[in-house]
Amino acid sequence: MDGSKSRLPKPSGIRLPQNRPKPLTENKANVLEHRAITTASRLALHRRSKSVSDLRSLMDRPRMVPKINSILGTKAAAAAAATAAVKVAQKRKVEKGSDEVKPKVMKHAKIPDWDYKSRFNQLREKHTVLNENYKKQLEKLQDVEDLETKYEEIKKQHETLEQKSVILSSKNLDLTKDNKLFKTQISERLKKNYETLKQNYDELVEQERKNTERIEKLTAVNEALESSLQDLTENHEILTMKHEKLTAEHSAMRADYEKMLVDNKSLNDDLEKEKEKCVQLSDHVSNLKKDVYSSEILRRRLHNTVQDLKGNIRVFCRVRPPISAEEEERLQCLINYIDEKSFEIRKSRESVSAISGKPNDLKAEFALDRVFDPNSTQNEVFEDLSQLVQSALDGYDICVFAYGQTGSGKTYTMQGEPGDEAGLIPRTIDLIFNSIGNLQRTGWTYDVKASFLEIYNENVRDLLNPTSGQNLEIRYNEGKGTTVTNLIIQSITSARELKTWMATAHQNRAVAATDFNEHSSRSHAVTKIYLQGYNEDTNTRYVGSINLVDLAGSESAKTSANERLTETKSINKSLSTLGSVMLALYNKEKHIPYRNSKLTYLLQSSLGGSSKTLMVVNISPFEDCYMETINSLRFAAKVKEVKMVAKRNKTNLPSVIGKT
Repeated sequence: MDGSKSRLPKPSGIRLPQNRPKPLTENKANVLEHRAITTASRLALHRRSKSVSDLRSLMDRPRMVPKINSILGTKAAAAAAATAAVKVAQKRKVEKGSDEVKPKVMKHAKIPDWDYKSRFNQLREKHTVLNENYKKQLEKLQDVEDLETKYEEIKKQHETLEQKSVILSSKNLDLTKDNKLFKTQISERLKKNYETLKQNYDELVEQERKNTERIEKLTAVNEALESSLQDLTENHEILTMKHEKLTAEHSAMRADYEKMLVDNKSLNDDLEKEKEKCVQLSDHVSNLKKDVYSSEILRRRLHNTVQDLKGNIRVFCRVRPPISAEEEERLQCLINYIDEKSFEIRKSRESVSAISGKPNDLKAEFALDRVFDPNSTQNEVFEDLSQLVQSALDGYDICVFAYGQTGSGKTYTMQGEPGDEAGLIPRTIDLIFNSIGNLQRTGWTYDVKASFLEIYNENVRDLLNPTSGQNLEIRYNEGKGTTVTNLIIQSITSARELKTWMATAHQNRAVAATDFNEHSSRSHAVTKIYLQGYNEDTNTRYVGSINLVDLAGSESAKTSANERLTETKSINKSLSTLGSVMLALYNKEKHIPYRNSKLTYLLQSSLGGSSKTLMVVNISPFEDCYMETINSLRFAAKVKEVKMVAKRNKTNLPSVIGKT
């Protein structure tokens, strides 16, 4: 039954009946119909074997319709359709819960085994019923793709079996021989098809269950979506209100925008006019810059001329006021201030010379560049020094040092106290950075650095790193000036930072108590500020410096304590060398003894050559300090007579050199 056209093997031992009824007509269709009816009647009348009844029971199932239909063929089914139509029409569907009695199934008479036509007709009737049931089932399962595929396979088998049915109808002898084999194969195939359809039905049920669960989930999702839809509807209403509000605002802003366009056009016209003015002003600014530069050059020249007329070495004298306890305990000298530059000092009582027996003339008169009485303020002392700070910014080396006896107020003059009592060094720092800020407007930029050291017992110590143990040596180069090896030179960006480093250095300085001062400075402290200015417009650079020196106090070895004798000798030696240097400069000698002391060697570039020097002599107004005061004033008078010509450290840089 594989669809091929080969004939089935003829079973042995079976004879066809000789007295078969003849066909009524010559039509081939009528002949086939007659044979099918005869076969069906024979099958209904006689049960030849158990396989026939099994085949009949299988054919009663509606799910076997496709297989039977493929076996019997469409022409035989059409012939039996009329007979089965009456019975099918009498059947009707009984609803559930109805009391209507189901009709009894009519039992057909048993067909003999040899009546193939009757049996065929009977099969054709059943085929018609099964075909209707098949169509109903097909309507239920039409959305299942797998059944459609299998239906196509069964349909192909049906067509094959239909072709074979025609062959069998024309060849009854072959059907007789293969009857038993045909029944067996039909039974097996029907069973297989039944199992397949049942499996497909179970799959459809399972799929329907899954679809039900999916529908339930989708229902829950739908409810959630409906809730979200309600929220979105409310939000939509709110947004609609906002949109209307924004639309109104947009309309207002649109009106403002159009108004602003008109204003913008007017402003653009004004802008073009202003641009033309800017071009004119730019040219004017360029001319003004040239005038400023010319004025700056003139100012520097006039300023330096004024400073040269005042003297490149100036000497100020400041008289220390007595404190409240000293006014009663110590006698004061009589000081007569003639004018701002001269004064007369004498003892309050005369003394008799032990050698000649005549009274000593204990009166002396001195004329210096400026004399400050005990009532003078720190600001008054700094007023003349401020002019030298500007000279340092203009490229000159400046040296300011305080000289005098121990306890005469040197440290107070140089350092002072916080606030309005600030000394020369803090005021110099503030003035430097204020002047730098003003010079930046004219194209000047400055690089500021600072170093702090002291000379104690002829040894140089770095006050920013006093415990380093490094050897600091003083070296002098004619082009670079005086330098100190291994000395920390700190970059400075503000006055506050410089004062912080200065406070640190002051704490590391060597001090001790003496007969004249509880906290006497026992070393020479040197604060050096390096200034390097650069102007991009003129491509000019100035290099200047300020040495602010707080000298140790001069003191007689007779009045010094034994434990401070070495310090006193070192201090007096360096101060004596300083006096020798000043005397040699006064006499314009060829050899200046700078190297006789670490102090003068360090200040070599600041005590001559291109330096402007200011010495502040501090004196005590007491009679017990009279001789030390006279010695300090005599030294100051000699220094005042020294004449030097200062030179500016100016460098005209090539245009290709950038800022350094």
